[in-house]
Amino acid sequence: MRRLSLTLKPAIGLLVLFMVLIINAAITYRNGVHLVEHSRKAARALNSSRLVAELQGRLVDAETSQRGFIITGNADYLEAYSDALTSLTPTFMELYESTANEPLWEQRLDALQSLVFLKFRELQTSIELRRYSGFAAAQKLTMTNKGKRTMDRIRKLIAEFRSDEARAFSIQERRLQETVTTARASFWAVTLFGLVLVIYVLYTLWLNLVEVRKTESTLRRQALRDPLTGLFNRRFFDAGLAQEIMRSRRSGNPASLLILDIDHFKNYNDEYGHEAGDAVLRAIGQLLQTHVRGSDVACRFGGEEFVILMPDAPLESAKERGKQILEAVRGLEIPHQGHLLPPVTASLGLAEFPSHARDAEGLLEAADHALYVAKRAGRDRMVISGRVEKAVA
Repeated sequence: MRRLSLTLKPAIGLLVLFMVLIINAAITYRNGVHLVEHSRKAARALNSSRLVAELQGRLVDAETSQRGFIITGNADYLEAYSDALTSLTPTFMELYESTANEPLWEQRLDALQSLVFLKFRELQTSIELRRYSGFAAAQKLTMTNKGKRTMDRIRKLIAEFRSDEARAFSIQERRLQETVTTARASFWAVTLFGLVLVIYVLYTLWLNLVEVRKTESTLRRQALRDPLTGLFNRRFFDAGLAQEIMRSRRSGNPASLLILDIDHFKNYNDEYGHEAGDAVLRAIGQLLQTHVRGSDVACRFGGEEFVILMPDAPLESAKERGKQILEAVRGLEIPHQGHLLPPVTASLGLAEFPSHARDAEGLLEAADHALYVAKRAGRDRMVISGRVEKAVA
């Protein structure tokens, strides 16, 4: 369950990270759309305000040009008037384009256009009077203040127009700033959250890797260890024996092999049960672990048989070790289910390389044959390959 959890956590983290990236993309797109929209509206308001200001300036130029012509009768003064008149249509077309889909602005533009063209008609009338009827006629028309009233209405409408455009520009500028602030906040929030997710995914992957390595280590240990006794198993012994024989052959140092078999173990199992038999096997395994050197290799060979491979151990040294193990087995106390099990004994077979064999297979056969002789001789004893050792009393 924990392994499944460690497997799912990185996947879930990556899925959440992917969703966060999608959300971030959606938020970024939305903010981008808003930025473009607010920028467009702000630019429109700014452009409209600029065009209206230009229009007002051209009106002032046209009015100044008209006055200069009326006073002097010099047609050169009408150049500015003609330029202003020529620019009216393009300016209003650009204004209408700038305020498209804005009914209120279009209505104001309609009113402004009517007043501007009315103003130019009044200017044109006074210019025609000056040209064909003289200064007095033109002055009389000018004194009626009709043109002034029209210009005042235009100025008022332009002032309202520019004020509203300035307000619209301010609103769009504020919204633009709010959108930028929101975009920054969302970017950093999503970035930080994404970073936390990445760290989480990497952490869970690391935990998963640690768990995998632990599992691999456990599996390797299980592959080489006997689960009941904790000793190395037959597979490890076979590989270790072959390597030790090659090493012993190169170094010229002897190596000894001891095989131990628990006496009458089948009967013990039948009488006291398999759980009691397992307790005996575990106790023998613990005993062997405490009676071997650091360089020795104790293994469960199979069933009730155990082997001890002793590198760089001459026969006499291995013989003493075997006697110690034999005595330790006789004195072994094995608790089981609240009481001590009956004592057990063991038979041992001992052989040395190269005295008793030329290779690993021969050494194993020599030790096994010695064990067979020990059993035939009455058990509870150790036999060295080629001769019988009396049981220790």
